[in-house]
Amino acid sequence: MTDQQRTLSGYKSKITEPGDFENPNDDKPFLTEFDEYVFRLDTFPHVKAFKQQKTTKDGVKITEDVEKAICEFVEAKTGNVVMAFFRVDRLSFSEDDIYRSAIIRFFHRIGHPLQEGVEPDWSNYFVVGMRFRSRVVVGADVKDGNKIPNRKYYIDIPTCRPLLPGDTVGETFVKEPDPKTSTAALANALLLAKGSKDHKEALDKLKMANASSELTLAFFNADVSDQIKYPI
Repeated sequence: MTDQQRTLSGYKSKITEPGDFENPNDDKPFLTEFDEYVFRLDTFPHVKAFKQQKTTKDGVKITEDVEKAICEFVEAKTGNVVMAFFRVDRLSFSEDDIYRSAIIRFFHRIGHPLQEGVEPDWSNYFVVGMRFRSRVVVGADVKDGNKIPNRKYYIDIPTCRPLLPGDTVGETFVKEPDPKTSTAALANALLLAKGSKDHKEALDKLKMANASSELTLAFFNADVSDQIKYPI
């Protein structure tokens, strides 16, 4: 017996209107733009193409195709999902912070800077489990001329910074590693990365050795906390 097949001709597709997507923050406590929070990367970012308007030096407005990494960070205490959209198809290492790419500013501020002029291997930077501190930009809908918070949040890049030793006290992330296990993982990571002159070479060695995510994360967190001395 053959399967019945449906033709696409005449098929009625439902159009999803903006705002129809479920907001993962709906039932969670509000975040504010005045407080600083601890965030963790739970899933590796994905890339999406966008149309973006740009004004040329002559003042002409044009639309260009750009690709951005879509990052979802989870806030430690409330579980709110906070977004970041980083352009990745073109990178600018300008000394002027205004013209420097947001993704370059982000990693510089959390203590894991990109190598200037070197095409990055993003798996060496977006390490699942990585943590940092930041404030948020609170999204809002405009209704009757008033801005109403809509529970959508975005990472405030200028306020990003690495965790300090006291930041882990009372941390409520799920799967928080045992201190003894973390120490052993870091020791093993350092053995695999022995001889590395910088964090890029170290992470490359860990990748070539098929190091587990536990080892890689232990090294990453120690590196951004300035616990790693080079050469290893």
